[in-house]
Amino acid sequence: MFRITTFIPIAFALFLSGCGSSSSSSNPPPKTVSVTLSQTSASVTVGGTITFSASVQGSTNQAITWSVDGMVGGNATVGTINASGLYTAPSQAGTHTVAATSVADPSKSATAQVTVSTTSVTPTVSPASATVAPGGSQQYTSNTSVRWSVDGVVGGSASTGTISVQGLYTAPSTTGPHMITATSAANASLSATSYLTVVNTSQAAVLTYHNNDARTGAYTEELVLTPSNVNSNQFGKILSYPVDAEIYAQPLYVPQLNLPGRGKRDVVFVATQSNTVYAFDADATAATATTFWRSNFGPPISAHDAEGPWPQVGIMSTPVIDATTNTMYLVVESSNTGTNASPFYLYAIDITTGLEKIKHVSVTGSVAGTGLDSAGGQITLETSCYQRMGLTLDPVTNEIYIPFGSCNHGWIFAYNKTTLAQVGIFNDTPESGGGALWASGGAPAVDDNSGDLFFMTGTDIGDEQYISGSTQSGYNDAFIRLDPTGNMSVLTYFSPDDNFTLAANDVDLGSGGNILVPGNSQHPKELVGGGKDGNVYINDPVMMGGFNSNSNNVLQNVHLGTTQYNNIFSTPVYWNGFIYFHSNNDVIRAFSWDASAASGQQMSTQSVSQGSATFQTHGATASLSSNGNASGVIWDIDDTAYVGSDPASGGRAVLHAYDATNLANELYNSSQAGSRDTAGTAGKFTVPTIGGGKVFVPTNDELDIYGLLP
Repeated sequence: MFRITTFIPIAFALFLSGCGSSSSSSNPPPKTVSVTLSQTSASVTVGGTITFSASVQGSTNQAITWSVDGMVGGNATVGTINASGLYTAPSQAGTHTVAATSVADPSKSATAQVTVSTTSVTPTVSPASATVAPGGSQQYTSNTSVRWSVDGVVGGSASTGTISVQGLYTAPSTTGPHMITATSAANASLSATSYLTVVNTSQAAVLTYHNNDARTGAYTEELVLTPSNVNSNQFGKILSYPVDAEIYAQPLYVPQLNLPGRGKRDVVFVATQSNTVYAFDADATAATATTFWRSNFGPPISAHDAEGPWPQVGIMSTPVIDATTNTMYLVVESSNTGTNASPFYLYAIDITTGLEKIKHVSVTGSVAGTGLDSAGGQITLETSCYQRMGLTLDPVTNEIYIPFGSCNHGWIFAYNKTTLAQVGIFNDTPESGGGALWASGGAPAVDDNSGDLFFMTGTDIGDEQYISGSTQSGYNDAFIRLDPTGNMSVLTYFSPDDNFTLAANDVDLGSGGNILVPGNSQHPKELVGGGKDGNVYINDPVMMGGFNSNSNNVLQNVHLGTTQYNNIFSTPVYWNGFIYFHSNNDVIRAFSWDASAASGQQMSTQSVSQGSATFQTHGATASLSSNGNASGVIWDIDDTAYVGSDPASGGRAVLHAYDATNLANELYNSSQAGSRDTAGTAGKFTVPTIGGGKVFVPTNDELDIYGLLP
């Protein structure tokens, strides 16, 4: 038998190794392996236990070797640790090092210092509060070995959400508040709690006014539109959907909604002053325009108010969508009152069909009071009011809040979202008058941890009679923090020191809306808003300054605007260290916001950039799109051509887009491409919505959709 050996010269082999796809120059560089631990320090009592978890980055091999003080698995003297990361402390006090070492790369590890003591350690919980989407998760950690529970149930449950022994909480599919408790494994009398809310949100959706409960106006999940492609060569008007009346409400957007017989589609919802709600195909072209459904909820009320709606009033406010049940809540004003004295009705409809899910209810009610229009010691909601502010769905109470203005008082009505039963009424001036809630269409902000509501009230000429020195009756021209439960009481408030003058001149503080923004260590959340006199106030939402005719007890006060008494009619935008305002008869302006700065120094006193287009009619409430903290674009609708006494005769709205990091860089406006991108007739207080690479622009006669051109 012969063995044949093939011989290849070394030089030739080296030549082969450098050829083709096997060349080293085409191989990706090796990934750098690293290890992280769930915590870097912990405390435990002698004989107690604590669980560590580790993850490996840069390798598909997640295997870990655990050691204590350099000994794999540890021992009785230093404590032991098993393959699951469960550390059992020794019988003596001391300090030891737990290490997690990557099996894929033993040179990479992470360590934690463990303090073993003879006395029980009081647990801590991090984070102290949190919000999470339905079905989402939140990792909790503690400084010692604990047993985790949700709402008093160890490990939680399907209805409250579950929590693992490692502290990973998984939320249920329903919204609501929950209490996360860490109880010491060594001493059950020691525990710590964290409060978590499962909030009403859905990936890439716009479910409520100004995009979120904080009302910041930022849509941070936009992956298509960027400052580089928003220009008249690449971006423009794609199609228009005609509607039957004026659009006052902000459009809402739900991507990948499962529609009967149509599958998953991206849908934009529009409500009009004729009490009609439309569900349009958000991804259509002019050739494929599709209305999925259209529902009408009764004839509107005739109105010829040059300072308000014209020629009719129906759905004025922005509805709200509950993403967990696919339910839209909306308020209509209808002449089809039947036996009810009130023209206002709350509806709950299925967003997949437009049909009612719960029988609609009349919105009305009374409170005790001796103020304006009191009869027999009771004040009742007037039929002449406007329901202008957006509806609010509170994730803590699971109730719908409905504000009213253009009345003798300011009102908020609360309804259970499941039954539509009325659960509360708030009147801000029961012993006086004024305090209307309108905010140019804004909506109350919500603290998603506490559920408390934040809003600003207005005033009317004559309301100064209720102000004397440093006292006032009721809450004219005020920031209010409202307890949404029980009797809906005011927790804290602030009114400007010149409130008497503001009332005497009809200078509403509540002509604009307020937003909740990140604060500093002393004031973790802060409240920002301003009104007609151009004063922007930054308040501590936990404890506002009340009313003092000699001083303003606020964190900061910045003045902006171009006139004495007609400046802010909008809700500002907050994003990535900037606050944006667009006042009446002015350009849009960006102010820097340094959350970590000392109070009084967080908002710049002068704009750091500004746009070039002056809007004559009330300025604008802008919206922002971005991909997280990148690719920010500010979207702004110019309604200067609006004609209050005859809106149908007005000129065209104009959509503007600016680089959010530098407003001097106008990226696009809808007048740049001739008639190609012309929007519909200018409306009033209109707000653009962005979603899925599209910009939805409400007008007086159509919904316009803008996006990247084919």
